Amino acid sequence: MIFNYFWAAAIVFTCINVLIYKYHSKKHIQQNPKLTEGYKKLFRGYLFWMNIPWIVMGIGCTVGNVPSIWYYFRPKNGNPYVLAWFGSIIVLWIIGTYWLFLKNGAEIIAKYPGVLIMYFGFKRTEITNPNLIKMFWLLCLTGGIFGLVFMWTMDVPIPDFC
Repeated sequence: MIFNYFWAAAIVFTCINVLIYKYHSKKHIQQNPKLTEGYKKLFRGYLFWMNIPWIVMGIGCTVGNVPSIWYYFRPKNGNPYVLAWFGSIIVLWIIGTYWLFLKNGAEIIAKYPGVLIMYFGFKRTEITNPNLIKMFWLLCLTGGIFGLVFMWTMDVPIPDFC
């Protein structure tokens, strides 16, 4: 069942992430109440943009005859709903890159501590340097592109239990 409704679980986890970010932002808002509206805008944007691929996947799984998430590992089969999911990811990468590098998105995120948190072992670090934010984005984007190429070139088997 989890393989049929993975998209719904992903939406729930995206919402949980926002709650965690809100929790981490409370102390910063108490120190500087002027940040309140900016945090709200970032959280709403995160909820909207990060749920797009999961909504696309949900449509594919509920009305698009995509039996489980395993089919999303085989885009070369040409299922239009799977291709739409990959398209949504690529569009988000383009929009994210444009926003971070050309619309000062990294500088905006840097103004709001607690939005980008990295864990190095047990040490929690808030990333507030725009250049580090951009480097982190490029690192994640590189990994995403590698994963996309992997899925298009490999012949990933679909498990028998699907």
